[in-house]
Amino acid sequence: MTIRRRDVFLAIICSLTVVAVAALLFSRSYHEPNLESIVEIWADVIRDLDQVGKTVTRVSAKREMEIGRGIEKEIARYWPIKHDPANQYYVAKVGQLVLEHTQRKGIEYRFYILDAPFINAFALPGGGIYITTGMLDFLESEAELAALLGHEISHVDLRHCIDRLQYELAVRKIGGSDLAAITRIGYMLIGLAFSEQQELEADAGGAILAAKARYDPRAALPIFERLAKFQAGMRGERNRQRGKPTTMVEELGIAVGKALEQYFATHPPTDTRIRELNTVFARNTRAWHGRRFYVGRSNYQERIPRSRHDRPVEWIG
Repeated sequence: MTIRRRDVFLAIICSLTVVAVAALLFSRSYHEPNLESIVEIWADVIRDLDQVGKTVTRVSAKREMEIGRGIEKEIARYWPIKHDPANQYYVAKVGQLVLEHTQRKGIEYRFYILDAPFINAFALPGGGIYITTGMLDFLESEAELAALLGHEISHVDLRHCIDRLQYELAVRKIGGSDLAAITRIGYMLIGLAFSEQQELEADAGGAILAAKARYDPRAALPIFERLAKFQAGMRGERNRQRGKPTTMVEELGIAVGKALEQYFATHPPTDTRIRELNTVFARNTRAWHGRRFYVGRSNYQERIPRSRHDRPVEWIG
């Protein structure tokens, strides 16, 4: 009799569930079994199985970059790329400093600016990093840019981008040789959210990469705080208007507000992100003690990277 792989997988899951419950019931620290405790153990089991699945289905860095470049071509067909040499140079230079401390050295990163007023940035499998003109207008220092780029780079470095694509391809039963189909699926995934755990991992990774590049690792905090205030302000403005927009400026404001609300809907709550980042800072207090970090407000205003003009007044600590 032939045993299907699906049946084997289900049997493994059931067995692990029994083991998890037994471990809870017969533990020396057992007091009273409850559903929350069992769910926590089960979540750990699922994460372990997930890591096994990612390892089994893992693609090479070369293949990942091939897929990523295919998705970039799709983006170029539908999204306006901003041809701005000064901003492009600036973003790439800051990104290069952050990239020096990534783990996956086989990935070749590329930086793009989208001509869009909404506030966002995203990463593709294989190292494509995108930031909107709206986000560039929103940031206030080179350290903030480094933290933002570090966040997106971490999604690639931690394999969040390619892992999500791999599982989607497995669900849709698309073979690894069908690059056109893979590219289409990858393009469709751009607007979808990572898990809350992955977003928090990328927040932590971005802060650490920024710190290793000698940028102020706490620069991510004011970004989140301003985003939250901006979202609240846009929501209040729409409530006051309540009618249809009468000018192009009002239409643009409403569109930006909706885009920002979508950003918050696909990311963890701001207070959670700030709390977890503060935990990261606390864990690294000793390692960062006595070190000085760069802020670069004037660099950002003039779009002159620290690597080209290191200004003593911009160092803190």
